[in-house]
Amino acid sequence: MKRILLVDDEPKILKIFHSSLTKKGYDVQTAANGQEARNKILEHDPELVFLDLKLPDTSGLELLEEFRGMYPNKIYIMMTAYGNVENAVAAMKVGAFDYIIKPIQLNELLIIIQKALDWLSVNQENQSLKEKLHRMETSNELLGISSIMKRIYQLVQRVAPTDASVLLQGESGTGKSKVAQMIHEQSERRNAPFVPVNCASIPEQLLESELFGHEKGSFTGATSTRKGKFEAANGGTIFLDEIGEISTAFQAKLLQVTQDKSFMRVGSDKLQTVDVRIITATNKNLKELVNLKEFREDLFYRLNIVDIYIPPLRERSDDIPMLVESFLEYHRQKHGKDFQASTKLINLLMDYHWPGNVRELQNAIERAVVLCPGDQLSIDDFPQEISERKESSTVSKSSSLPERIADVEKKMILEALDEGLGQPAAAAKRLGISRQSLLYKMNKHFSENR
Repeated sequence: MKRILLVDDEPKILKIFHSSLTKKGYDVQTAANGQEARNKILEHDPELVFLDLKLPDTSGLELLEEFRGMYPNKIYIMMTAYGNVENAVAAMKVGAFDYIIKPIQLNELLIIIQKALDWLSVNQENQSLKEKLHRMETSNELLGISSIMKRIYQLVQRVAPTDASVLLQGESGTGKSKVAQMIHEQSERRNAPFVPVNCASIPEQLLESELFGHEKGSFTGATSTRKGKFEAANGGTIFLDEIGEISTAFQAKLLQVTQDKSFMRVGSDKLQTVDVRIITATNKNLKELVNLKEFREDLFYRLNIVDIYIPPLRERSDDIPMLVESFLEYHRQKHGKDFQASTKLINLLMDYHWPGNVRELQNAIERAVVLCPGDQLSIDDFPQEISERKESSTVSKSSSLPERIADVEKKMILEALDEGLGQPAAAAKRLGISRQSLLYKMNKHFSENR
């Protein structure tokens, strides 16, 4: 029930609106002067405060200034019979949400209340998201702060409180498991288990036992009854990674547990039931596998209630500086050294395409930290495939397109000449151009160095 405080020195107005708004389901408090308003706002903590411009012991503007400083998260709406531009501007400057002129009609009042509450709801949702982003950032849970990733965090925030199955899609190393953990930790199941299972790492003949458990003697080596991962996750979340790797035969067995959360242990005819949320992930295009009859369509739609695509790191290179700093901070704490990465190094890392995505970047930073002789990281501390791009990345970011093309062309000519032992004919053949064309380009690019 939303709480409203009405501050006005006219008892008749207070009585009418108190009665009308109470019938509409609002918790309404009234005050006839400034001091009474101070007591009521402290005692009842209203979301909306209506302030009359003229009060016996103060003015509504003075009270608004006072309350805005003490209670900044409330909505304040001014009321006055003196509807002029100066008062309206003054109220808005001090922080009023809106301005309403007497005499006030009930339907007008209800509209402005609803508008204010809608704004308050959106504002609180945004504030909640900011706080969650801050908590994730300080606990190194963020996968990035780019606009793309912020949209994913917003989607996570919306889906987390539900029990909807979620399908996470994206290349390997993009952070799908981290997003799955975020969903679990922001859900009502956060205090129950989060059980990850990599379906690709478990042999097919053992996957059923691993997920559903088995009875003693159900197969060779089953010396005791054992619960599976679904039972271990009861009350919480099970995360099935690489779901696109399971066979079509096992997909049929998995379908039942996605529909009614029931299954049988291997070697048993007793139905087990669990209360789990299912999150899956894949680096494959499941829809395409469905079209190829390699993945069951009914299972796909059971798993894909909400789908979240995690883009590769090369499509969000703006996240690289934050990720580098996050990984370096971890190693600072671990090794007690103040590891640093220069702006030049960060630019070189942003220029690399990172086929292994965030996981590759994390491993590359760890390697650089191990090999770094001091605390200032160098591009030479990174794996060869990254450090080799140093030369091709030295062209200024501000270079024009013709300058960049010329730089690439010069590099290719030098490599071809080197491979052709300095013979223009052999180099031209490697480049797929005529000898005359090569000589022209050599004269064009290198005559200034003679």
